[in-house]
Amino acid sequence: MKKQFATIVICLSIMLMFCASAFAQSLSVACAANFTGAMKDLVKLYEKNTGTDVTCAFGSTGMLYGQIKNGAPYDVFFAADQKRPALLFKEGLSIEPSTYAKGKLVLWSKSAKIENIATWKDVITSSELTKVGTANPKTAPYGKRSIEALTAAGLLDKAESKIAYGKNVAQSFLYAYSGSTDASFVALSQALSPKGKEGKYWSIAEAGPVTQDVCILKAGKQDAAAAFLTWLKTDEAKTIITSYGYE
Repeated sequence: MKKQFATIVICLSIMLMFCASAFAQSLSVACAANFTGAMKDLVKLYEKNTGTDVTCAFGSTGMLYGQIKNGAPYDVFFAADQKRPALLFKEGLSIEPSTYAKGKLVLWSKSAKIENIATWKDVITSSELTKVGTANPKTAPYGKRSIEALTAAGLLDKAESKIAYGKNVAQSFLYAYSGSTDASFVALSQALSPKGKEGKYWSIAEAGPVTQDVCILKAGKQDAAAAFLTWLKTDEAKTIITSYGYE
């Protein structure tokens, strides 16, 4: 009887180990749209190295924050600002945030009629520019930066009637890539992507860096999320992040 009991205990222990392993081998990531290209490359390598199954949802930082507040089952949140992770921490929904990247805002286009214009300000004031895209400044930090840059350059009044707002910076890039706008404010990471290299970008000195924070969500798989964030500090992960123009 004792021998049978011991056998049952051993079997149950093995089953629990397999269950724990299965849980550890999956991760759900909410990621700001500007970081899409870098995150896809990071996830591909992480899955290959560890066997962890990583699923990602991409969108504006404000939209993802709203989903998390409403109980979306993410394990870790990569924002495009510091504000939303700080709010989640303050609200008791996350572990203390940390910075994972600093991005840059640029103006991007693949329109031949403006490719020889020297500066981004000259592009905005050019008669060849009829539409310029940007992300929603209320929910997307890169959209907020674009309005701040236009304001600092004294160009917001001239540009306002030409602006087409996208729900996030990925849609802003799509506007210019598809020709719906002559140019769009996008993240440098998008300008350095394979599609971005089909066009040209202008730097924007008036726009400061976009500091991007990440936080582990308390309702998610904290150990799996912590392991992923630890791996992001390795040289192979940093190489991918810097290749997309992030500091």
